[in-house]
Amino acid sequence: MFNSEIHIGIERQNHKSFDDLEKMNLLAQPITISMIKIQYTKDCILGLKIKYRGMDGQTVVGKSSRKLKLFGVHFSKFKIEKNDCIKEIFGFAGSTINQLGIRTYRGQEVICGTCQGQAFSYYIPNHTFIAAKGSYDQFLEYICFRVIPLTPEQITKFGSGNEIQKKL
Repeated sequence: MFNSEIHIGIERQNHKSFDDLEKMNLLAQPITISMIKIQYTKDCILGLKIKYRGMDGQTVVGKSSRKLKLFGVHFSKFKIEKNDCIKEIFGFAGSTINQLGIRTYRGQEVICGTCQGQAFSYYIPNHTFIAAKGSYDQFLEYICFRVIPLTPEQITKFGSGNEIQKKL
């Protein structure tokens, strides 16, 4: 089902982990991400919670990597429409994931965190990202997304993505 994966940060075996892959078996293919809740401070990403949508409209919520409600902690809820999916994942990482940005084929975008550490950007033409997994302790230190090809219908709907890229 998956062609490849993208890896951001450093996976630590002795930290808490999550993997949404099992949730994918509950949904009709193709699957897209319909919502991402990002928990962050001014310095780094604390955690994620992702909602997935199957082609039949049914949804499941993945495992959460954080739930703290502390002073200085922000939450961003990024909804992705039915006729859209993730085109690019970008940001900055060091020993933690400091910034996480997401851009869709239709041009929606969210950026959380700070520009500190090594920059990363993942865009694979005619593909999208699903089934996150990661590890965390006090902060999100590692995240991985599985990469799947867009269906022919999605490619027709979104085009090559070059038109949207020129607008950004």
